[in-house]
Amino acid sequence: MKKLVLAGILSFALMPLIFAAGGRQQASGASSGLRFIDISPSPARQAYYTKVFEAFKAETGITVSYESVPWDDAANKLTVLGASGSLPDVMSFWEGWLGQFLQAGWIVSLEKYIAGTEDSYTETITKKLWPKQKQLYGGVYTVPDGLMVKGIYIRKDWAREKGLNLDPARGWTYDEYFDAVRRFTDPGQRHYGVSYRGARGAFDPLSVYLTGFTAGRFYDDQGNVLVNSPECLEGFKKWTAMYLEGYAPKDSINWGFTEMVDNFTGGLTATLLNDSEVAATCQASMQPEQWTVMPMPRSKDGKIYNTINAPYSYSISTHSKDPGAAWKLIEFLNRPDNNIEYCKMGGLIPVKKDVADDPTYGENGPYSAFVKQLNDPNTVIPASFGPFNYTDMHQGMFHEEVQKYLLGQQDAKTALDNISIELQGRMKKYMADNPGFKIEVPLTNF
Repeated sequence: MKKLVLAGILSFALMPLIFAAGGRQQASGASSGLRFIDISPSPARQAYYTKVFEAFKAETGITVSYESVPWDDAANKLTVLGASGSLPDVMSFWEGWLGQFLQAGWIVSLEKYIAGTEDSYTETITKKLWPKQKQLYGGVYTVPDGLMVKGIYIRKDWAREKGLNLDPARGWTYDEYFDAVRRFTDPGQRHYGVSYRGARGAFDPLSVYLTGFTAGRFYDDQGNVLVNSPECLEGFKKWTAMYLEGYAPKDSINWGFTEMVDNFTGGLTATLLNDSEVAATCQASMQPEQWTVMPMPRSKDGKIYNTINAPYSYSISTHSKDPGAAWKLIEFLNRPDNNIEYCKMGGLIPVKKDVADDPTYGENGPYSAFVKQLNDPNTVIPASFGPFNYTDMHQGMFHEEVQKYLLGQQDAKTALDNISIELQGRMKKYMADNPGFKIEVPLTNF
C-alpha cells in the first residue's frame, strides 16, 4: 500500500503545541511502562481506567500512564503523534480511521495475539466484525471494547399523550417513524419530534437509511456508488425533511452527539436515533416511565439495516516498544469482570460470552431492544464507505454538503452527488491500487 500523504489535516499553528505535548507524554511513558490514550474522556471513564490500571499493575508489575484527548480533536491529535513517531502503546481507537492508519503504517496486526482466544468472544465479533475487517483491510487490527447497536430512543410519556402505540416487540417501519416525528412536534409547547444531527456524523445514519434502498450495498462490483439513485435521492429528501419541515429545532443544523442527547433527556425532543451507549445517560437523567427504546425501523424489504460496531476499539501502535505487554493490557481490559463493568458504565454490550446471562442485557433489561437486534434474522449490517482513508470527509464534507442543502445553498441532488462522486473516485483509485480487491457486501445475521 502506498503511504498516505498527511497534508491538509492540521493547521501548522497547532502542530508545535501538539508535538510538544506528545513528546512530553512519550518521555513520561518511556520511564513508567505502557502509555494508553483515551479518545472519549469523561470523569467516569478516567476513574474506571485509573482503577483498572492499578489492578493491572498489581497483577503484572506493569505501569500504565493514562492520556486523553477530546473526541473532536482526537483524529488530529493522533495524526500528529503518528507523524512524529510518538503514538501511545495502546490506543482507544475509532475504526473509521483504519484506512488512514494502515496506509501510514501506524497500527499493528493483532491476528497472532487473538489466535486461540476467539471462542471467548461473542459471535457478533467473531462472525461479523472481524470477518468484515478482514475483508476490508486484509486482517484484524482492533479488538472492540464493547458493542453498540443503534436504536431510536422515545419519550414514552409523550407517546401516551399523543395516542401512539409504539411497541418495541412489534417494531415499526420508516413511514411509522416519520409519522411519529411529525405527530410529536408542537413548537408552541417547545416539543420537537426529533433530535436531528446536523453537524459531524450527520451523514452516518442517513447513509444507513439510504442503503435500505440498495439491499445494504454502498457500491456495485465495479465500485460505482449506489446510494445516489433516483430512489435514494427521494429518500435523502424525506430524511432531511425532518429538519426542513420544522420537526427539529432550527439550531439542530449544528448539533452533534452531545447536543442531541442533552436535548432529548432535557425534554425538547421526542426521538433520538443513537447507539446503546445513550441508555446509561437516560437511566441517570430520566425516570423509567419517560423513555423507552424502539429498534431501528424496517426498510421497504422488511429488513432492519443497522450498524453494529464498537464505539471504540483497542489497538496497538507500531511505535510501541513492547507490543506483547500492550496485548496483555488489552486482554486485561476485556477480561469479563472488567469488560462488564466498563460496558455498564458506558452503556455498551459486552464482548465476552461469559457475561451473557447478566440481567442488564436480558429480556426485561434496559438493553433488550439492542440485544434483540443483534440476534434478529432480519438484521443486516450494511456495507461501509470503503477501506480507504475517508477521515477528512467524515470531519467535513459529509455533513457540510448536507448543511448546504438545508441552508438552501444547493439542491438535494447536488449535495448527494458531491458526496457520492468523491467516494466513488476514492473507491475506484483504491481498486486500481489493490488488484483483486472485492467490494464489501452487507452482512446478514447468522
